[in-house]
Amino acid sequence: MIYMITQITIGAIAYSLIYSVFMLVLFKIQGTRKQLYNYPPAIKERALERGITTQEEMNAIAKKNKTIGLLAMIVLCIIITCGVNKQYTFFNGFLQSYIFLNAFSLFDALVIDSIWFCNGKWWIIPGTEDMTDAYHDYAFHWKWFFLGLVSSLPLAAIIGAIVALIGLI
Repeated sequence: MIYMITQITIGAIAYSLIYSVFMLVLFKIQGTRKQLYNYPPAIKERALERGITTQEEMNAIAKKNKTIGLLAMIVLCIIITCGVNKQYTFFNGFLQSYIFLNAFSLFDALVIDSIWFCNGKWWIIPGTEDMTDAYHDYAFHWKWFFLGLVSSLPLAAIIGAIVALIGLI
């Protein structure tokens, strides 16, 4: 039991770090304008008003990035659960992926959003520099963490089913 808890904990840390690097590299390659869909509403509104982007462009980029991100999340959970932890049941796939997804979500809300995004200059979009209150909107980021505790359940179930199917092969 202690061994499995250790495996899952190490897997959750690895998942959080690997997915964070993936996400930050994507952000760096695309730049702030193509990540606007992740920003607090006031900043998005200002960017739209100033013509930095359009709603259509923001929606298209969000759809593309969310699809890529979702696939990366699924593949990473399966690699750690099946490839590293050698688990092949629905329950283990579900439980481990739920823990991994929410470990990343906690890391994202605490470190990337609350510490780095809310206080760093790297994320600031030209033309929104004066929007300090919007950039310091901690509640915006934590809301997504708490919603994720529930919304990640269906994804964890899908991953659990995939892990169980892999176990049958």
